[in-house]
Amino acid sequence: MLEYITADEYKKLLGKESVPDNFKQLVIEASNYINYKTFGRIDKDNVPEQVQYVTCLTIDLINEENDKLSKIGNLKSQNIEGWSESYSTPEEVKSDYEDKKYSTLKKYLWNVIGIDGNPLLYCGVC
Repeated sequence: MLEYITADEYKKLLGKESVPDNFKQLVIEASNYINYKTFGRIDKDNVPEQVQYVTCLTIDLINEENDKLSKIGNLKSQNIEGWSESYSTPEEVKSDYEDKKYSTLKKYLWNVIGIDGNPLLYCGVC
């Protein structure tokens, strides 16, 4: 299975003392997400530090997303005076976190060159 970082690298890069309980699953999911969004251009034998850092951030976002999805009734907004509440649907949570994950990719990987000499986020269309 594809894994861009180890538990020790995760702790070192984010300055954390521990990893999430389901780290193995999260690192595989994050690595495959990043591999898909970068069109398989990352050298798996020499993973750039930016990719490792983005993998850490993506692990945290996926973990957050899973937590929100596991809780029934995610409060989205509340109006105290007229007492109204609205809750996020699973689709809204997934869409929100997809935007956050891709935004993170763009922020840190926009100038990283892949094994084919093209930027990682270049999709081949002008």
